[in-house]
Amino acid sequence: MYTKDEEFRAWLVEERFLNPETLSKENTRKEFGRFMEDYNTGTLPHEKYYNFRVYEQRMNALRAGETLPDTSAYDPEKDLADMRAARKKPEKEKESFLSVAELKELQKVERERTQIGKMKSLGLDIKPSMGVRMDAPQYEDVP
Repeated sequence: MYTKDEEFRAWLVEERFLNPETLSKENTRKEFGRFMEDYNTGTLPHEKYYNFRVYEQRMNALRAGETLPDTSAYDPEKDLADMRAARKKPEKEKESFLSVAELKELQKVERERTQIGKMKSLGLDIKPSMGVRMDAPQYEDVP
């Protein structure tokens, strides 16, 4: 609590609109708990509440007319690589481990089974030469 006193007091005055001098010890602890929760989760509304002295030094330097050092490292090659990657078509994932011929054969078998099922439900005779094996009991002849 003592190491973050400056940040806490600034947060109390600017964000919570409370005077730290008039708060009781119990309310101060509650407000500090709230402050620390936001501090630890990184949800404080301004950067100065994380390190007040560094923020003040930077602001004083700006007020004095100094320029801040550029901390961002721009890499044009990375930008070009990102643009190229965005233009590439995403590789299509294989939806099946079966070949195209195997899938067509399965579709044919499914069509034949559906046809036989419809014929049986209509009471038609099924030719033994249709060549599709019917495993499910609903396709068996019921005496």
